[in-house]
Amino acid sequence: MKQIPIAELTPGMVTAEDILTNNQNTLIPKGVVLTENIISRLEGYSIYYANIEDDLKNDLLQGLSAPMAANQNISATDSLGVDLDNKSNKEKIRDSKQFQHFSQDFERCAEHYQNNLMKSLYRNEPFRANELLKETMSLLYQDENEISVFDMLLNMHNIKDSVYAHCIDVALISNVLARWLHFSEADQLMATACGLFHDIGKFMLPGGILRKPGKLTPDEFEIIKTHTTEGYHLLGKYHTIPEAVKNTALMHHEKCDGSGYPYGLTSEEIDRFSKIVTIADIFDAMTSERIYHTAMCPFAVIKYFEDDGIQKYDMKYILTFLENVSNSYLNHRVTLSNGMEGNVIFINPANYSRPVIHTENNEIIDLQQNYYHSILQLSNRKNISIETII
Repeated sequence: MKQIPIAELTPGMVTAEDILTNNQNTLIPKGVVLTENIISRLEGYSIYYANIEDDLKNDLLQGLSAPMAANQNISATDSLGVDLDNKSNKEKIRDSKQFQHFSQDFERCAEHYQNNLMKSLYRNEPFRANELLKETMSLLYQDENEISVFDMLLNMHNIKDSVYAHCIDVALISNVLARWLHFSEADQLMATACGLFHDIGKFMLPGGILRKPGKLTPDEFEIIKTHTTEGYHLLGKYHTIPEAVKNTALMHHEKCDGSGYPYGLTSEEIDRFSKIVTIADIFDAMTSERIYHTAMCPFAVIKYFEDDGIQKYDMKYILTFLENVSNSYLNHRVTLSNGMEGNVIFINPANYSRPVIHTENNEIIDLQQNYYHSILQLSNRKNISIETII
Protein backbone atom coordinates (compact mmCIF):
# COMPACT_ATOMS: atom_id res chain seq x y z
CA MET A 1 0.00 0.00 0.00
CA LYS A 2 1.30 3.44 -0.95
CA GLN A 3 0.07 6.97 -0.21
CA ILE A 4 -0.06 8.83 -3.50
CA PRO A 5 -0.90 12.50 -4.18
CA ILE A 6 -4.17 12.96 -6.07
CA ALA A 7 -2.29 14.71 -8.88
CA GLU A 8 -0.27 11.53 -9.48
CA LEU A 9 -3.18 9.08 -9.59
CA THR A 10 -3.74 7.23 -12.86
CA PRO A 11 -6.65 5.15 -14.18
CA GLY A 12 -6.41 1.51 -13.16
CA MET A 13 -5.05 2.15 -9.67
CA VAL A 14 -7.00 0.48 -6.86
CA THR A 15 -7.90 2.14 -3.57
CA ALA A 16 -6.34 0.33 -0.60
CA GLU A 17 -8.52 2.14 1.95
CA ASP A 18 -11.76 4.12 1.88
CA ILE A 19 -11.29 7.70 0.69
CA LEU A 20 -13.19 9.93 3.12
CA THR A 21 -14.58 13.44 2.90
CA ASN A 22 -13.70 16.03 5.52
CA ASN A 23 -16.92 15.00 7.29
CA GLN A 24 -15.66 11.40 7.43
CA ASN A 25 -18.21 10.15 4.91
CA THR A 26 -17.05 7.47 2.51
CA LEU A 27 -16.42 9.08 -0.86
CA ILE A 28 -14.78 6.13 -2.63
CA PRO A 29 -14.77 2.70 -0.98
CA LYS A 30 -11.75 0.47 -0.61
CA GLY A 31 -11.08 -1.75 -3.64
CA VAL A 32 -12.44 0.61 -6.31
CA VAL A 33 -10.57 0.81 -9.62
CA LEU A 34 -9.94 4.46 -10.40
CA THR A 35 -11.03 5.98 -13.71
CA GLU A 36 -10.26 9.41 -15.19
CA ASN A 37 -13.73 10.63 -14.19
CA ILE A 38 -13.33 9.49 -10.59
CA ILE A 39 -9.86 11.03 -10.26
CA SER A 40 -10.97 14.35 -11.71
CA ARG A 41 -13.75 14.65 -9.16
CA LEU A 42 -11.53 14.04 -6.14
CA GLU A 43 -10.08 17.54 -6.44
CA GLY A 44 -13.53 19.00 -5.84
CA TYR A 45 -13.45 17.59 -2.32
CA SER A 46 -10.04 19.10 -1.43
CA ILE A 47 -8.56 15.63 -0.97
CA TYR A 48 -4.81 15.55 -1.49
CA TYR A 49 -3.69 11.94 -0.95
CA ALA A 50 -5.09 8.45 -1.43
CA ASN A 51 -3.86 5.07 -0.24
CA ILE A 52 -3.37 2.84 -3.27
CA GLU A 53 -2.72 -0.90 -3.63
CA ASP A 54 0.77 -1.97 -4.70
CA ASP A 55 1.78 -2.32 -8.34
CA LEU A 56 1.26 -6.08 -8.51
CA LYS A 57 -2.44 -5.83 -7.80
CA ASN A 58 -2.76 -2.84 -10.10
CA ASP A 59 -1.23 -4.84 -12.94
CA LEU A 60 -3.71 -7.65 -12.38
CA LEU A 61 -6.63 -5.23 -12.54
CA GLN A 62 -5.53 -2.99 -15.42
CA GLY A 63 -8.26 -2.55 -17.99
CA LEU A 64 -11.13 -3.13 -15.57
CA SER A 65 -12.75 0.11 -16.72
CA ALA A 66 -13.41 -1.45 -20.13
CA PRO A 67 -15.54 -4.55 -20.87
CA MET A 68 -13.53 -7.78 -20.60
CA ALA A 69 -13.53 -10.66 -23.00
CA ALA A 70 -15.23 -13.79 -21.71
CA ASN A 71 -11.91 -15.61 -21.22
CA GLN A 72 -10.50 -12.68 -19.25
CA ASN A 73 -13.35 -12.24 -16.82
CA ILE A 74 -12.43 -11.18 -13.27
CA SER A 75 -15.20 -11.48 -10.69
CA ALA A 76 -16.62 -8.35 -9.12
CA THR A 77 -15.51 -9.69 -5.77
CA ASP A 78 -11.86 -9.29 -6.83
CA SER A 79 -12.29 -5.64 -7.79
CA LEU A 80 -14.90 -4.20 -5.47
CA GLY A 81 -15.04 -6.58 -2.54
CA VAL A 82 -18.70 -7.27 -3.38
CA ASP A 83 -19.86 -10.42 -5.11
CA LEU A 84 -22.53 -9.47 -7.63
CA ASP A 85 -23.38 -13.14 -8.20
CA ASN A 86 -24.50 -13.81 -4.63
CA LYS A 87 -27.12 -12.19 -2.44
CA SER A 88 -27.94 -8.54 -2.98
CA ASN A 89 -27.38 -6.01 -0.23
CA LYS A 90 -31.14 -5.89 0.49
CA GLU A 91 -31.29 -9.68 0.77
CA LYS A 92 -28.36 -9.72 3.17
CA ILE A 93 -29.96 -7.01 5.29
CA ARG A 94 -33.32 -8.76 5.38
CA ASP A 95 -31.66 -12.01 6.43
CA SER A 96 -29.68 -10.34 9.21
CA LYS A 97 -30.55 -10.61 12.89
CA GLN A 98 -30.16 -6.84 13.14
CA PHE A 99 -32.97 -6.27 10.64
CA GLN A 100 -35.18 -8.87 12.32
CA HIS A 101 -34.76 -7.09 15.65
CA PHE A 102 -35.29 -3.69 14.08
CA SER A 103 -38.48 -4.69 12.24
CA GLN A 104 -39.97 -6.32 15.35
CA ASP A 105 -39.15 -3.29 17.51
CA PHE A 106 -40.45 -0.97 14.79
CA GLU A 107 -43.79 -2.78 14.59
CA ARG A 108 -44.08 -2.74 18.37
CA CYS A 109 -43.35 0.98 18.43
CA ALA A 110 -46.01 1.68 15.79
CA GLU A 111 -48.54 -0.39 17.72
CA HIS A 112 -47.81 1.49 20.94
CA TYR A 113 -48.12 4.80 19.09
CA GLN A 114 -51.54 3.82 17.75
CA ASN A 115 -52.85 2.47 21.05
CA ASN A 116 -51.67 5.43 23.07
CA LEU A 117 -53.03 8.04 20.66
CA MET A 118 -56.40 6.33 20.31
CA LYS A 119 -56.78 6.06 24.10
CA SER A 120 -55.86 9.71 24.45
CA LEU A 121 -58.31 10.86 21.78
CA TYR A 122 -61.29 8.66 22.65
CA ARG A 123 -60.84 7.72 26.33
CA ASN A 124 -59.27 10.95 27.52
CA GLU A 125 -56.23 9.08 28.85
CA PRO A 126 -52.81 10.80 29.08
CA PHE A 127 -50.82 11.11 25.86
CA ARG A 128 -47.46 9.55 26.70
CA ALA A 129 -45.40 11.46 24.17
CA ASN A 130 -42.12 11.10 26.06
CA GLU A 131 -42.47 7.32 26.25
CA LEU A 132 -43.15 7.12 22.51
CA LEU A 133 -40.14 9.32 21.79
CA LYS A 134 -37.88 7.20 24.00
CA GLU A 135 -39.05 4.02 22.26
CA THR A 136 -38.45 5.59 18.83
CA MET A 137 -34.95 6.68 19.83
CA SER A 138 -34.14 3.11 20.87
CA LEU A 139 -34.65 2.04 17.23
CA LEU A 140 -31.51 3.96 16.28
CA TYR A 141 -29.29 1.54 18.15
CA GLN A 142 -29.02 -2.24 18.16
CA ASP A 143 -26.77 -3.89 20.76
CA GLU A 144 -25.26 -0.44 21.45
CA ASN A 145 -24.25 -0.09 17.79
CA GLU A 146 -25.68 2.67 15.64
CA ILE A 147 -27.75 1.20 12.80
CA SER A 148 -27.88 2.29 9.17
CA VAL A 149 -31.32 3.92 9.18
CA PHE A 150 -31.63 4.17 5.42
CA ASP A 151 -30.72 0.52 4.89
CA MET A 152 -33.31 -0.55 7.45
CA LEU A 153 -36.09 1.69 6.15
CA LEU A 154 -35.42 0.69 2.54
CA ASN A 155 -36.39 -2.83 3.55
CA MET A 156 -39.26 -1.77 5.81
CA HIS A 157 -40.99 0.39 3.21
CA ASN A 158 -42.85 -2.46 1.53
CA ILE A 159 -43.97 -4.06 4.78
CA LYS A 160 -46.58 -1.73 6.21
CA ASP A 161 -48.26 1.46 5.02
CA SER A 162 -49.65 3.49 7.92
CA VAL A 163 -49.46 7.01 9.22
CA TYR A 164 -47.88 5.63 12.40
CA ALA A 165 -45.09 3.89 10.48
CA HIS A 166 -44.55 7.01 8.36
CA CYS A 167 -44.22 9.20 11.46
CA ILE A 168 -41.61 6.85 12.94
CA ASP A 169 -39.72 6.80 9.62
CA VAL A 170 -39.68 10.59 9.50
CA ALA A 171 -38.57 10.80 13.13
CA LEU A 172 -35.57 8.54 12.43
CA ILE A 173 -34.60 10.38 9.23
CA SER A 174 -34.96 13.75 10.98
CA ASN A 175 -32.63 12.55 13.72
CA VAL A 176 -30.01 11.50 11.19
CA LEU A 177 -30.26 14.79 9.28
CA ALA A 178 -29.93 16.77 12.51
CA ARG A 179 -26.72 14.84 13.25
CA TRP A 180 -25.40 15.50 9.75
CA LEU A 181 -26.05 19.19 10.42
CA HIS A 182 -24.09 18.93 13.68
CA PHE A 183 -27.04 19.89 15.86
CA SER A 184 -26.58 19.44 19.61
CA GLU A 185 -27.82 16.21 21.19
CA ALA A 186 -30.76 18.10 22.66
CA ASP A 187 -31.70 19.48 19.25
CA GLN A 188 -31.28 16.04 17.65
CA LEU A 189 -33.82 14.75 20.15
CA MET A 190 -36.12 17.68 19.38
CA ALA A 191 -35.87 17.00 15.63
CA THR A 192 -36.84 13.37 16.32
CA ALA A 193 -39.88 14.46 18.34
CA CYS A 194 -40.92 16.90 15.61
CA GLY A 195 -40.78 14.11 13.04
CA LEU A 196 -42.62 11.67 15.26
CA PHE A 197 -45.66 13.91 15.69
CA HIS A 198 -45.60 15.96 12.47
CA ASP A 199 -48.57 14.17 10.85
CA ILE A 200 -50.68 13.71 13.97
CA GLY A 201 -53.37 15.94 12.46
CA LYS A 202 -54.18 13.25 9.88
CA PHE A 203 -55.92 11.24 12.58
CA MET A 204 -58.58 13.97 12.68
CA LEU A 205 -59.43 13.55 8.97
CA PRO A 206 -61.91 11.18 7.26
CA GLY A 207 -60.28 7.78 6.82
CA GLY A 208 -61.78 7.33 3.36
CA ILE A 209 -59.83 10.28 1.98
CA LEU A 210 -56.57 9.24 3.63
CA ARG A 211 -56.81 5.73 2.17
CA LYS A 212 -58.23 6.68 -1.21
CA PRO A 213 -56.32 4.67 -3.87
CA GLY A 214 -56.91 7.11 -6.72
CA LYS A 215 -56.18 10.76 -7.33
CA LEU A 216 -57.77 13.20 -4.89
CA THR A 217 -60.28 15.73 -6.12
CA PRO A 218 -59.47 19.42 -5.49
CA ASP A 219 -61.97 19.46 -2.61
CA GLU A 220 -60.47 16.31 -1.08
CA PHE A 221 -56.99 17.78 -1.32
CA GLU A 222 -58.16 20.89 0.51
CA ILE A 223 -59.39 18.62 3.30
CA ILE A 224 -56.03 16.80 3.39
CA LYS A 225 -54.24 20.13 3.72
CA THR A 226 -56.10 20.85 6.96
CA HIS A 227 -54.09 18.15 8.75
CA THR A 228 -51.45 20.82 9.43
CA THR A 229 -53.74 23.11 11.41
CA GLU A 230 -55.59 20.14 12.93
CA GLY A 231 -52.29 18.77 14.17
CA TYR A 232 -51.26 22.10 15.65
CA HIS A 233 -54.54 22.42 17.56
CA LEU A 234 -54.46 18.79 18.71
CA LEU A 235 -50.94 19.07 20.10
CA GLY A 236 -51.94 22.35 21.70
CA LYS A 237 -54.16 20.36 24.10
CA TYR A 238 -51.10 18.78 25.64
CA HIS A 239 -49.21 21.34 27.72
CA THR A 240 -46.02 19.27 27.86
CA ILE A 241 -45.55 19.30 24.06
CA PRO A 242 -42.78 21.79 23.06
CA GLU A 243 -43.62 24.68 20.75
CA ALA A 244 -41.18 23.39 18.12
CA VAL A 245 -43.18 20.14 17.84
CA LYS A 246 -46.46 22.06 17.50
CA ASN A 247 -44.93 24.40 14.92
CA THR A 248 -43.63 21.48 12.87
CA ALA A 249 -47.09 19.91 12.74
CA LEU A 250 -48.29 23.25 11.38
CA MET A 251 -45.38 24.12 9.05
CA HIS A 252 -44.01 20.89 7.58
CA HIS A 253 -45.64 21.59 4.20
CA GLU A 254 -44.37 25.17 4.02
CA LYS A 255 -41.56 25.86 1.53
CA CYS A 256 -38.79 28.43 1.80
CA ASP A 257 -39.88 30.15 -1.43
CA GLY A 258 -43.43 30.68 -0.12
CA SER A 259 -45.02 28.00 -2.33
CA GLY A 260 -46.16 25.75 0.53
CA TYR A 261 -49.24 25.59 2.77
CA PRO A 262 -51.20 26.40 4.89
CA TYR A 263 -49.93 30.00 5.04
CA GLY A 264 -47.34 30.34 2.27
CA LEU A 265 -44.57 31.17 4.73
CA THR A 266 -41.04 31.96 3.54
CA SER A 267 -37.71 30.75 4.89
CA GLU A 268 -37.21 33.18 7.75
CA GLU A 269 -40.74 32.46 9.04
CA ILE A 270 -40.41 28.67 9.12
CA ASP A 271 -39.19 26.85 12.23
CA ARG A 272 -35.79 25.22 11.65
CA PHE A 273 -36.99 21.82 12.87
CA SER A 274 -39.87 22.01 10.42
CA LYS A 275 -37.36 22.57 7.60
CA ILE A 276 -35.67 19.31 8.57
CA VAL A 277 -38.92 17.38 8.84
CA THR A 278 -40.10 18.69 5.45
CA ILE A 279 -37.13 17.01 3.75
CA ALA A 280 -37.48 13.80 5.76
CA ASP A 281 -41.24 13.70 5.12
CA ILE A 282 -40.91 13.99 1.34
CA PHE A 283 -38.08 11.47 1.13
CA ASP A 284 -39.93 8.86 3.17
CA ALA A 285 -43.28 9.38 1.45
CA MET A 286 -41.79 8.98 -2.01
CA THR A 287 -39.60 5.96 -1.20
CA SER A 288 -42.44 4.13 0.59
CA GLU A 289 -45.12 1.93 -0.91
CA ARG A 290 -48.51 3.59 -0.71
CA ILE A 291 -52.00 2.56 -1.67
CA TYR A 292 -51.97 5.36 -4.26
CA HIS A 293 -48.40 4.98 -5.61
CA THR A 294 -45.51 2.54 -5.77
CA ALA A 295 -42.27 3.18 -3.94
CA MET A 296 -39.67 5.21 -5.82
CA CYS A 297 -35.97 4.39 -5.89
CA PRO A 298 -34.04 6.68 -3.48
CA PHE A 299 -31.93 7.97 -6.38
CA ALA A 300 -35.13 8.95 -8.20
CA VAL A 301 -36.19 10.91 -5.13
CA ILE A 302 -32.78 12.57 -4.96
CA LYS A 303 -33.32 13.59 -8.59
CA TYR A 304 -36.78 14.92 -7.63
CA PHE A 305 -35.18 17.20 -5.05
CA GLU A 306 -32.59 18.35 -7.60
CA ASP A 307 -35.26 19.03 -10.24
CA ASP A 308 -37.84 20.50 -7.83
CA GLY A 309 -35.63 23.45 -7.14
CA ILE A 310 -33.52 23.47 -4.02
CA GLN A 311 -34.59 27.05 -3.34
CA LYS A 312 -37.79 25.54 -1.92
CA TYR A 313 -35.77 24.13 0.95
CA ASP A 314 -33.20 25.52 3.34
CA MET A 315 -30.08 25.45 1.16
CA LYS A 316 -27.74 24.14 3.85
CA TYR A 317 -30.21 21.48 4.97
CA ILE A 318 -31.07 20.10 1.54
CA LEU A 319 -27.50 20.02 0.24
CA THR A 320 -26.30 18.31 3.42
CA PHE A 321 -29.10 15.77 3.11
CA LEU A 322 -28.53 15.01 -0.58
CA GLU A 323 -24.78 14.59 -0.18
CA ASN A 324 -25.04 12.31 2.81
CA VAL A 325 -28.04 10.24 1.79
CA SER A 326 -26.53 9.53 -1.63
CA ASN A 327 -23.25 8.52 0.02
CA SER A 328 -25.21 6.12 2.26
CA TYR A 329 -25.90 4.02 -0.83
CA LEU A 330 -22.25 3.59 -1.82
CA ASN A 331 -21.45 -0.08 -2.53
CA HIS A 332 -25.16 -0.84 -2.94
CA ARG A 333 -26.18 -3.00 -5.86
CA VAL A 334 -28.59 -1.37 -8.32
CA THR A 335 -30.46 -2.09 -11.54
CA LEU A 336 -30.15 0.36 -14.41
CA SER A 337 -32.72 1.44 -16.98
CA ASN A 338 -30.80 -0.47 -19.66
CA GLY A 339 -31.34 -3.74 -17.79
CA MET A 340 -27.81 -4.03 -16.38
CA GLU A 341 -26.88 -4.45 -12.73
CA GLY A 342 -23.93 -3.00 -10.88
CA ASN A 343 -22.58 -1.39 -7.73
CA VAL A 344 -22.49 2.30 -6.83
CA ILE A 345 -18.79 3.13 -6.48
CA PHE A 346 -18.67 6.94 -6.61
CA ILE A 347 -21.11 9.79 -5.94
CA ASN A 348 -20.90 12.73 -8.34
CA PRO A 349 -20.77 15.89 -6.18
CA ALA A 350 -22.33 17.97 -8.96
CA ASN A 351 -25.20 15.55 -9.53
CA TYR A 352 -25.98 13.26 -6.61
CA SER A 353 -28.65 11.30 -8.46
CA ARG A 354 -26.19 10.20 -11.17
CA PRO A 355 -23.33 8.26 -9.54
CA VAL A 356 -20.63 6.11 -11.13
CA ILE A 357 -21.60 2.44 -11.50
CA HIS A 358 -19.38 -0.62 -11.79
CA THR A 359 -21.51 -3.07 -13.77
CA GLU A 360 -21.72 -6.85 -13.72
CA ASN A 361 -19.94 -6.80 -17.09
CA ASN A 362 -16.98 -4.95 -15.53
CA GLU A 363 -17.86 -1.66 -17.21
CA ILE A 364 -17.55 1.67 -15.44
CA ILE A 365 -20.54 3.87 -16.28
CA ASP A 366 -20.58 7.49 -15.17
CA LEU A 367 -24.30 8.30 -15.23
CA GLN A 368 -23.61 12.02 -15.18
CA GLN A 369 -21.36 11.85 -18.22
CA ASN A 370 -23.86 9.54 -19.91
CA TYR A 371 -26.61 12.07 -19.23
CA TYR A 372 -24.65 14.93 -20.78
CA HIS A 373 -23.87 12.81 -23.83
CA SER A 374 -27.52 11.93 -24.32
CA ILE A 375 -28.58 15.57 -23.96
CA LEU A 376 -25.95 16.86 -26.38
CA GLN A 377 -26.35 13.88 -28.74
CA LEU A 378 -22.63 13.33 -28.71
CA SER A 379 -23.07 9.57 -28.64
CA ASN A 380 -25.62 6.95 -29.57
CA ARG A 381 -26.03 5.89 -25.97
CA LYS A 382 -29.41 6.51 -24.44
CA ASN A 383 -29.74 8.23 -21.10
CA ILE A 384 -29.21 5.62 -18.37
CA SER A 385 -30.56 6.01 -14.85
CA ILE A 386 -30.86 3.92 -11.70
CA GLU A 387 -34.15 2.02 -11.52
CA THR A 388 -33.93 0.20 -8.18
CA ILE A 389 -31.61 -0.57 -5.29
CA ILE A 390 -31.44 -4.33 -4.81
